[in-house]
Amino acid sequence: MGAPATLFRREERQFSRRQVEVLGVVEAVFLREGIRGVRIGELAAEAACSRSTLYELAPSKEALLLLVLDRMLRRIMRRGAEAIEHAADPVDRVRAMMTSAALDFAALGPQFVEAVRQHPPSRRLFDRRLADGRDALEQLIDDAVDEGRFRAVNAAVVAEAIIAVVMRFTDPQLARSSDLAELVDVFLEGLRPR
Repeated sequence: MGAPATLFRREERQFSRRQVEVLGVVEAVFLREGIRGVRIGELAAEAACSRSTLYELAPSKEALLLLVLDRMLRRIMRRGAEAIEHAADPVDRVRAMMTSAALDFAALGPQFVEAVRQHPPSRRLFDRRLADGRDALEQLIDDAVDEGRFRAVNAAVVAEAIIAVVMRFTDPQLARSSDLAELVDVFLEGLRPR
């Protein structure tokens, strides 16, 4: 079970404490206002910094958006990896990853995810990170099959279905943790050996 944990530990650009604060404010603005209608000047005002500070982080608003989005997605992936590391059982590792990802993606909200999907550079980045998560999930499913905890399944198809369910949980009406826990249980029970 080494692949998923190491997959999420890629090198990430280092920032000063102040830059991290600024990026946090920029992230909050993008989540609140969307990705298209926000201007660099507005971001600088909200972050209480100069425009040049933002341009030191990224050469354009689009590059800043991609930087912030990448940080968000990496954070989701790290949380998933941490959840996996705390689960000893292969089924619990799949459960941990599903639950962690669904709750984190729900926090983004459907409007933000849709805006990302409508912006081609953001969509490419989002899809690339989602594919990394799907690959890790596929490995976890294969591990559970190898240990006899899941019946023999096409792990790639199952991982794709799980990702679709996780992304559906960006809808706030579905994102209640009790509903999520029930759905995860139903999904995992269907994978148990018969």
